[in-house]
Amino acid sequence: MWNKITTSAFLSVKNYWPFWIVLSLYFLIPALRGTVDPPEKFYWIDTQFPFLYWMIIPYYSYYFILFTLGHTTQDKRKIKMINILLVSLCFFSYLVYLVWPVHNKVIHSHLTENPLQFLYDIIIMNYIDINAFPSLHVAISSLICFVIGREKENLRKVYWVWGFLIALSTFLSKQHYFYDTVFGIVLAAICFRIYSAIFKS
Repeated sequence: MWNKITTSAFLSVKNYWPFWIVLSLYFLIPALRGTVDPPEKFYWIDTQFPFLYWMIIPYYSYYFILFTLGHTTQDKRKIKMINILLVSLCFFSYLVYLVWPVHNKVIHSHLTENPLQFLYDIIIMNYIDINAFPSLHVAISSLICFVIGREKENLRKVYWVWGFLIALSTFLSKQHYFYDTVFGIVLAAICFRIYSAIFKS
């Protein structure tokens, strides 16, 4: 079991290094652009959802799902296309962040002290509050779940549930606005349609 986990993590870095490099560029964006307030109509729906502090756990699982990429496929053509799609997701989102750099301070104001506060303290930093719309957290994890679900039929339900929980966690743990999550899923679905069209069963 441990060997499979370490092998998957190794292949996730080895096969998808272009994606990792582009993903790391995210931290340059705050140095290039300040943030703007989201319009009230954009976040009114978030007031209808409760703050579920324990949803921070599936939110954090995003960082683990990235290292399951190596388990997706060993087909070099598919690996290349997955890289292209993930990199495209990143660049598209970065463009939106630069054009409309909505901060997530409004949604963070809904947080209350809770037993898992230390997990919130780790990820809530003023420097990287420009990660609102769209949610890369959701776009990337959803695409990974869609692709692995297609390539590994025996794991489909597991990854679909995992991806769904991550999506829910982004706005229920008050790390993103609801519409960030929705648009993240839409981006992932578009990329997955492209992938499926290219690699028809």
